[in-house]
Amino acid sequence: MNKNNIAIAVACAFSTTAVSAATVYQDDATTFNVGGRAEVRANFSDANKDPDTGDSSYADASRVRLSVDGTQVVSNDLSFFGKYEFEIKEAEDGSSDDVKWNTRYLYAGIETSRGNLYYGHQTNAVTYLTDWTDLAETFSGYINEYTVATADRAKNVLRYEIATDNGITFQIDGNFNSDSESAQSDGYGAVLAYGLPVGVELGIGYASSDETYGNGTDTDTSDAVFVGAKYSNDNGLYLAALYQGGSISKLGIKGSDYNAVDTYIGYAFDDNNVDLTYSYFSADDIAALDINFIGVEYARYIGGVALFASYKFNLLDEGEGGEGDNDEDELMLGLRYGF
Repeated sequence: MNKNNIAIAVACAFSTTAVSAATVYQDDATTFNVGGRAEVRANFSDANKDPDTGDSSYADASRVRLSVDGTQVVSNDLSFFGKYEFEIKEAEDGSSDDVKWNTRYLYAGIETSRGNLYYGHQTNAVTYLTDWTDLAETFSGYINEYTVATADRAKNVLRYEIATDNGITFQIDGNFNSDSESAQSDGYGAVLAYGLPVGVELGIGYASSDETYGNGTDTDTSDAVFVGAKYSNDNGLYLAALYQGGSISKLGIKGSDYNAVDTYIGYAFDDNNVDLTYSYFSADDIAALDINFIGVEYARYIGGVALFASYKFNLLDEGEGGEGDNDEDELMLGLRYGF
Protein backbone atom coordinates (compact mmCIF):
# COMPACT_ATOMS: atom_id res chain seq x y z
CA MET A 1 0.00 0.00 0.00
CA ASN A 2 1.20 3.52 -0.79
CA LYS A 3 2.56 5.18 2.39
CA ASN A 4 0.79 8.45 1.61
CA ASN A 5 -2.52 6.63 1.42
CA ILE A 6 -1.85 5.02 4.81
CA ALA A 7 -1.13 8.39 6.43
CA ILE A 8 -4.32 9.94 5.00
CA ALA A 9 -6.40 6.96 6.12
CA VAL A 10 -5.05 7.05 9.68
CA ALA A 11 -5.69 10.80 9.95
CA CYS A 12 -9.26 10.35 8.76
CA ALA A 13 -9.84 7.49 11.21
CA PHE A 14 -8.81 9.57 14.22
CA SER A 15 -11.13 12.41 13.21
CA THR A 16 -14.19 10.25 12.59
CA THR A 17 -17.02 9.49 14.99
CA ALA A 18 -17.07 5.76 14.23
CA VAL A 19 -18.14 3.71 17.23
CA SER A 20 -15.84 0.72 16.70
CA ALA A 21 -12.56 -0.18 15.06
CA ALA A 22 -12.70 1.26 11.56
CA THR A 23 -11.33 -0.28 8.38
CA VAL A 24 -9.39 2.60 6.90
CA TYR A 25 -7.91 0.75 3.94
CA GLN A 26 -8.96 -2.43 2.14
CA ASP A 27 -8.29 -4.09 -1.18
CA ASP A 28 -8.35 -7.70 -2.37
CA ALA A 29 -5.33 -8.63 -0.23
CA THR A 30 -4.92 -6.01 2.51
CA THR A 31 -7.10 -4.82 5.39
CA PHE A 32 -5.96 -2.08 7.78
CA ASN A 33 -7.96 -1.13 10.91
CA VAL A 34 -7.68 1.63 13.51
CA GLY A 35 -9.56 1.74 16.80
CA GLY A 36 -9.38 2.69 20.45
CA ARG A 37 -11.12 4.34 23.37
CA ALA A 38 -11.07 7.51 25.43
CA GLU A 39 -12.25 6.82 28.96
CA VAL A 40 -12.68 9.20 31.88
CA ARG A 41 -13.13 7.54 35.27
CA ALA A 42 -13.52 8.92 38.78
CA ASN A 43 -12.72 6.64 41.72
CA PHE A 44 -13.95 7.34 45.25
CA SER A 45 -12.47 5.29 48.09
CA ASP A 46 -10.73 5.73 51.41
CA ALA A 47 -7.92 3.73 49.81
CA ASN A 48 -7.06 6.90 47.85
CA LYS A 49 -6.43 8.99 50.96
CA ASP A 50 -2.90 10.13 51.70
CA PRO A 51 -1.77 8.19 54.82
CA ASP A 52 -0.24 11.36 56.28
CA THR A 53 -2.93 13.93 55.54
CA GLY A 54 -6.01 11.79 54.77
CA ASP A 55 -7.34 14.71 52.78
CA SER A 56 -9.07 13.21 49.72
CA SER A 57 -10.85 10.01 48.79
CA TYR A 58 -10.92 10.92 45.06
CA ALA A 59 -8.55 9.59 42.41
CA ASP A 60 -8.62 9.99 38.64
CA ALA A 61 -8.41 6.71 36.70
CA SER A 62 -8.82 8.03 33.15
CA ARG A 63 -7.04 6.45 30.20
CA VAL A 64 -6.78 6.36 26.42
CA ARG A 65 -6.11 3.32 24.25
CA LEU A 66 -5.22 3.33 20.55
CA SER A 67 -4.68 0.33 18.31
CA VAL A 68 -3.85 -0.54 14.73
CA ASP A 69 -3.96 -3.93 13.06
CA GLY A 70 -3.65 -5.30 9.59
CA THR A 71 -4.17 -8.50 7.63
CA GLN A 72 -2.40 -9.51 4.42
CA VAL A 73 -4.11 -12.35 2.54
CA VAL A 74 -1.81 -14.66 0.60
CA SER A 75 -4.30 -17.40 -0.30
CA ASN A 76 -7.51 -18.96 0.94
CA ASP A 77 -5.46 -20.91 3.49
CA LEU A 78 -2.82 -18.38 4.52
CA SER A 79 -2.81 -14.81 5.86
CA PHE A 80 -0.42 -12.66 7.84
CA PHE A 81 -1.63 -10.54 10.76
CA GLY A 82 -0.07 -7.84 12.96
CA LYS A 83 -1.34 -5.65 15.80
CA TYR A 84 -0.10 -2.83 18.01
CA GLU A 85 -2.03 -1.26 20.89
CA PHE A 86 -0.91 1.14 23.61
CA GLU A 87 -2.49 2.82 26.62
CA ILE A 88 -1.66 6.20 28.09
CA LYS A 89 -2.56 7.69 31.47
CA GLU A 90 -1.57 10.89 33.18
CA ALA A 91 1.48 10.41 35.37
CA GLU A 92 0.78 10.13 39.09
CA ASP A 93 3.43 12.76 39.82
CA GLY A 94 1.42 15.98 40.09
CA SER A 95 4.49 18.13 39.43
CA SER A 96 4.46 17.35 35.70
CA ASP A 97 2.04 16.81 32.83
CA ASP A 98 3.90 13.76 31.55
CA VAL A 99 1.96 10.63 30.72
CA LYS A 100 2.50 6.97 31.56
CA TRP A 101 2.80 4.94 28.35
CA ASN A 102 2.08 1.20 28.33
CA THR A 103 2.23 -1.22 25.41
CA ARG A 104 -0.67 -3.68 25.59
CA TYR A 105 -0.15 -5.58 22.34
CA LEU A 106 2.75 -5.81 19.90
CA TYR A 107 2.64 -9.04 17.93
CA ALA A 108 2.37 -10.63 14.50
CA GLY A 109 1.77 -14.05 13.05
CA ILE A 110 0.25 -16.31 10.45
CA GLU A 111 -3.37 -17.44 10.18
CA THR A 112 -4.22 -20.68 8.40
CA SER A 113 -7.07 -23.15 8.03
CA ARG A 114 -5.20 -25.36 10.52
CA GLY A 115 -4.86 -22.75 13.22
CA ASN A 116 -3.08 -19.49 13.94
CA LEU A 117 0.45 -18.90 15.24
CA TYR A 118 1.46 -15.56 16.80
CA TYR A 119 4.56 -14.19 18.49
CA GLY A 120 5.09 -11.04 20.56
CA HIS A 121 3.42 -9.09 23.35
CA GLN A 122 -0.02 -10.68 23.42
CA THR A 123 -2.52 -12.78 25.35
CA ASN A 124 -1.55 -16.02 27.05
CA ALA A 125 -3.38 -19.24 26.23
CA VAL A 126 -5.29 -19.23 29.55
CA THR A 127 -6.60 -15.74 28.77
CA TYR A 128 -9.21 -17.55 26.69
CA LEU A 129 -10.72 -18.75 29.99
CA THR A 130 -10.09 -15.71 32.19
CA ASP A 131 -11.88 -13.53 29.64
CA TRP A 132 -15.10 -15.42 30.39
CA THR A 133 -15.46 -13.68 33.76
CA ASP A 134 -13.56 -10.46 32.99
CA LEU A 135 -16.52 -8.61 31.49
CA ALA A 136 -17.43 -5.89 33.96
CA GLU A 137 -16.46 -2.32 33.11
CA THR A 138 -14.52 -2.10 36.38
CA PHE A 139 -14.51 -4.82 39.05
CA SER A 140 -13.61 -8.12 37.38
CA GLY A 141 -10.52 -9.90 36.12
CA TYR A 142 -8.35 -9.50 39.22
CA ILE A 143 -7.34 -13.05 40.19
CA ASN A 144 -4.98 -14.06 37.37
CA GLU A 145 -2.49 -11.17 37.33
CA TYR A 146 0.07 -12.41 39.88
CA THR A 147 2.24 -14.50 37.55
CA VAL A 148 3.43 -13.83 34.02
CA ALA A 149 2.05 -17.07 32.54
CA THR A 150 -1.48 -16.51 33.91
CA ALA A 151 -1.71 -12.77 33.22
CA ASP A 152 -3.95 -11.35 30.50
CA ARG A 153 -0.90 -10.45 28.40
CA ALA A 154 2.84 -11.09 28.47
CA LYS A 155 5.91 -10.25 26.41
CA ASN A 156 7.78 -12.68 24.18
CA VAL A 157 4.87 -15.12 23.90
CA LEU A 158 4.62 -17.74 21.16
CA ARG A 159 0.98 -18.87 20.98
CA TYR A 160 -0.90 -21.35 18.80
CA GLU A 161 -4.71 -21.42 18.64
CA ILE A 162 -7.29 -23.43 16.75
CA ALA A 163 -11.09 -23.54 16.89
CA THR A 164 -12.92 -26.38 15.15
CA ASP A 165 -16.40 -26.52 13.67
CA ASN A 166 -17.52 -29.03 16.31
CA GLY A 167 -17.01 -26.60 19.19
CA ILE A 168 -13.50 -27.46 20.34
CA THR A 169 -11.00 -24.67 21.09
CA PHE A 170 -7.35 -25.42 21.86
CA GLN A 171 -4.53 -23.01 22.65
CA ILE A 172 -0.96 -23.50 23.80
CA ASP A 173 1.78 -20.96 24.50
CA GLY A 174 5.31 -20.46 25.73
CA ASN A 175 6.73 -17.21 27.10
CA PHE A 176 10.45 -16.60 26.99
CA ASN A 177 12.21 -14.13 29.28
CA SER A 178 8.95 -12.25 29.75
CA ASP A 179 9.17 -9.48 32.30
CA SER A 180 6.61 -7.85 34.57
CA GLU A 181 6.88 -5.27 37.34
CA SER A 182 8.05 -7.94 39.78
CA ALA A 183 9.61 -10.79 37.87
CA GLN A 184 11.40 -12.29 34.89
CA SER A 185 9.69 -15.43 33.62
CA ASP A 186 9.98 -18.42 31.37
CA GLY A 187 6.72 -20.34 31.26
CA TYR A 188 4.00 -22.05 29.30
CA GLY A 189 0.28 -22.70 29.31
CA ALA A 190 -2.49 -24.60 27.55
CA VAL A 191 -6.28 -24.48 27.30
CA LEU A 192 -8.91 -26.90 26.03
CA ALA A 193 -12.56 -25.83 25.79
CA TYR A 194 -15.72 -27.36 24.38
CA GLY A 195 -18.88 -25.50 23.39
CA LEU A 196 -22.25 -27.23 23.67
CA PRO A 197 -25.17 -26.32 21.37
CA VAL A 198 -27.25 -25.12 24.36
CA GLY A 199 -25.16 -21.98 24.99
CA VAL A 200 -22.75 -23.63 27.46
CA GLU A 201 -18.98 -23.76 27.09
CA LEU A 202 -16.67 -25.69 29.44
CA GLY A 203 -12.91 -25.28 29.70
CA ILE A 204 -9.80 -26.43 31.52
CA GLY A 205 -6.32 -24.95 31.48
CA TYR A 206 -2.85 -25.10 33.00
CA ALA A 207 -0.05 -22.53 33.25
CA SER A 208 3.41 -22.60 34.82
CA SER A 209 6.06 -19.93 35.32
CA ASP A 210 9.70 -20.12 36.39
CA GLU A 211 10.12 -16.60 37.72
CA THR A 212 13.04 -14.65 39.17
CA TYR A 213 11.89 -12.05 41.71
CA GLY A 214 14.84 -9.72 41.94
CA ASN A 215 16.68 -12.05 44.30
CA GLY A 216 19.75 -12.78 42.25
CA THR A 217 19.52 -15.91 40.11
CA ASP A 218 17.14 -17.91 42.30
CA THR A 219 14.18 -19.09 40.25
CA ASP A 220 10.89 -20.07 41.84
CA THR A 221 8.04 -21.94 40.14
CA SER A 222 4.39 -20.95 40.15
CA ASP A 223 1.74 -23.16 38.58
CA ALA A 224 -2.01 -22.90 38.12
CA VAL A 225 -4.91 -25.15 37.14
CA PHE A 226 -8.03 -23.51 35.65
CA VAL A 227 -11.57 -24.87 35.43
CA GLY A 228 -14.26 -22.66 33.93
CA ALA A 229 -17.78 -22.61 32.54
CA LYS A 230 -20.01 -20.02 30.88
CA TYR A 231 -23.59 -19.82 29.68
CA SER A 232 -25.45 -17.29 27.56
CA ASN A 233 -28.84 -17.09 25.89
CA ASP A 234 -30.74 -14.87 23.47
CA ASN A 235 -32.63 -13.17 26.31
CA GLY A 236 -29.58 -11.24 27.54
CA LEU A 237 -28.46 -13.52 30.36
CA TYR A 238 -24.77 -14.35 30.75
CA LEU A 239 -23.24 -16.46 33.54
CA ALA A 240 -19.59 -17.43 34.00
CA ALA A 241 -17.46 -18.93 36.75
CA LEU A 242 -13.75 -19.67 36.93
CA TYR A 243 -11.73 -21.59 39.53
CA GLN A 244 -7.96 -21.24 39.72
CA GLY A 245 -5.67 -23.10 42.11
CA GLY A 246 -2.09 -24.21 42.50
CA SER A 247 1.09 -22.84 44.02
CA ILE A 248 2.60 -19.38 43.77
CA SER A 249 6.00 -17.96 44.65
CA LYS A 250 7.05 -14.44 45.50
CA LEU A 251 10.24 -12.82 46.72
CA GLY A 252 11.44 -14.93 49.67
CA ILE A 253 8.46 -17.35 49.52
CA LYS A 254 8.40 -20.54 47.48
CA GLY A 255 5.40 -22.65 46.53
CA SER A 256 2.58 -21.22 48.62
CA ASP A 257 -0.67 -23.08 47.94
CA TYR A 258 -3.54 -20.87 46.82
CA ASN A 259 -7.16 -20.93 45.65
CA ALA A 260 -9.01 -18.33 43.61
CA VAL A 261 -12.52 -17.83 42.25
CA ASP A 262 -13.94 -15.33 39.76
CA THR A 263 -17.64 -15.15 38.83
CA TYR A 264 -19.75 -12.90 36.61
CA ILE A 265 -23.54 -12.66 36.31
CA GLY A 266 -24.83 -10.18 33.75
CA TYR A 267 -28.17 -9.27 32.21
CA ALA A 268 -28.46 -7.07 29.11
CA PHE A 269 -31.75 -5.39 28.18
CA ASP A 270 -32.21 -2.83 25.42
CA ASP A 271 -29.05 -0.67 25.67
CA ASN A 272 -28.47 -1.43 29.35
CA ASN A 273 -26.44 -3.98 31.28
CA VAL A 274 -26.41 -4.85 34.97
CA ASP A 275 -23.90 -7.25 36.45
CA LEU A 276 -22.78 -8.82 39.70
CA THR A 277 -19.21 -10.08 40.19
CA TYR A 278 -17.32 -11.91 42.90
CA SER A 279 -13.52 -12.16 43.09
CA TYR A 280 -11.52 -14.17 45.64
CA PHE A 281 -7.82 -15.04 45.93
CA SER A 282 -6.10 -16.51 48.99
CA ALA A 283 -2.52 -17.81 49.25
CA ASP A 284 -1.57 -19.67 52.45
CA ASP A 285 1.72 -17.84 53.00
CA ILE A 286 1.31 -14.51 51.14
CA ALA A 287 -1.35 -12.37 52.81
CA ALA A 288 -0.57 -9.39 50.57
CA LEU A 289 -2.16 -11.23 47.64
CA ASP A 290 -5.59 -11.56 49.29
CA ILE A 291 -8.56 -10.49 47.15
CA ASN A 292 -12.15 -10.70 48.36
CA PHE A 293 -14.95 -8.46 47.10
CA ILE A 294 -18.38 -8.28 45.48
CA GLY A 295 -18.92 -5.85 42.61
CA VAL A 296 -22.22 -4.45 41.33
CA GLU A 297 -22.54 -2.35 38.19
CA TYR A 298 -24.94 -0.61 35.87
CA ALA A 299 -23.92 0.46 32.36
CA ARG A 300 -25.82 2.33 29.66
CA TYR A 301 -24.63 2.06 26.04
CA ILE A 302 -25.40 4.78 23.50
CA GLY A 303 -23.73 3.91 20.21
CA GLY A 304 -20.03 3.92 20.92
CA VAL A 305 -20.46 5.55 24.35
CA ALA A 306 -20.71 3.70 27.66
CA LEU A 307 -21.86 5.38 30.87
CA PHE A 308 -21.30 3.24 33.97
CA ALA A 309 -21.36 3.21 37.75
CA SER A 310 -19.59 0.42 39.63
CA TYR A 311 -19.38 -0.27 43.35
CA LYS A 312 -17.04 -2.67 45.13
CA PHE A 313 -18.12 -4.10 48.47
CA ASN A 314 -14.86 -4.97 50.23
CA LEU A 315 -14.84 -8.24 52.20
CA LEU A 316 -11.25 -8.00 53.46
CA ASP A 317 -10.44 -7.05 57.03
CA GLU A 318 -8.43 -3.89 57.69
CA GLY A 319 -4.81 -4.32 56.69
CA GLU A 320 -5.41 -7.36 54.46
CA GLY A 321 -4.56 -7.55 50.77
CA GLY A 322 -2.46 -4.85 49.23
CA GLU A 323 -1.10 -5.98 45.87
CA GLY A 324 -4.17 -6.86 43.80
CA ASP A 325 -6.85 -5.39 46.05
CA ASN A 326 -7.22 -2.93 48.90
CA ASP A 327 -9.26 -3.29 52.09
CA GLU A 328 -11.74 -0.51 51.30
CA ASP A 329 -15.01 -0.11 49.41
CA GLU A 330 -14.76 1.70 46.06
CA LEU A 331 -17.09 3.63 43.76
CA MET A 332 -16.14 4.11 40.10
CA LEU A 333 -18.03 6.46 37.77
CA GLY A 334 -17.05 6.50 34.13
CA LEU A 335 -17.72 7.52 30.55
CA ARG A 336 -16.04 5.66 27.69
CA TYR A 337 -16.08 6.56 24.03
CA GLY A 338 -14.99 3.74 21.76
CA PHE A 339 -14.06 4.09 18.12
